[in-house]
Amino acid sequence: MTTQNNSGSEDAGHRPKFRRRHYLIDRQRQLAATVRVAGLVFILLVVLNIIVGWQAYTATEAVMVANPAMGARMRAMDNRNLAIMAGISLIILAAVVVRSIMYTHRTAGAVYKVSTTLDDVANFDFDTSLRLRSEDSIRGLEEPFNRMVANLRQRAQEDREAMEKLADQIEKNGNPVDAEMLRRIAASSVRPPE
Repeated sequence: MTTQNNSGSEDAGHRPKFRRRHYLIDRQRQLAATVRVAGLVFILLVVLNIIVGWQAYTATEAVMVANPAMGARMRAMDNRNLAIMAGISLIILAAVVVRSIMYTHRTAGAVYKVSTTLDDVANFDFDTSLRLRSEDSIRGLEEPFNRMVANLRQRAQEDREAMEKLADQIEKNGNPVDAEMLRRIAASSVRPPE
């Protein structure tokens, strides 16, 4: 999957930065969460519509007992009001679905970004950093993650310097082949050969 950084261009020598353009990053999990939330809201709206409809029906029946001539008119008003309630319920349900997808995107997108950045670190790319959006739900992980990568980068650099010093000592002792092999290992400690 090709991704782009915020400016839309690719960094030379580095994998492009991730910019989320789709709300369904982890389609299966996001849709499952949305279905659960929307299902609950749907049940609540159906119950609410039944209660309001039943109350309207009983009120209409009471009016019809007192004034039978108003019956047809009251039934028409009840039907219109129920249709309006059903329409409002569908709008609410649609809003819940959209909002649920947007909310799950805050987590799924951030998890995807953490995962790809972890892959970079696992491939010895200690120059990478985690950049999450301000509205991402796991934004609190950004700073500790970047501190961890900075510590790994520093440790890798210290290890490389120590191996290069050791290689210099080995070469001084007359073993240039072993010294060169150690230098190659040191060079790959920061980033493995391509």
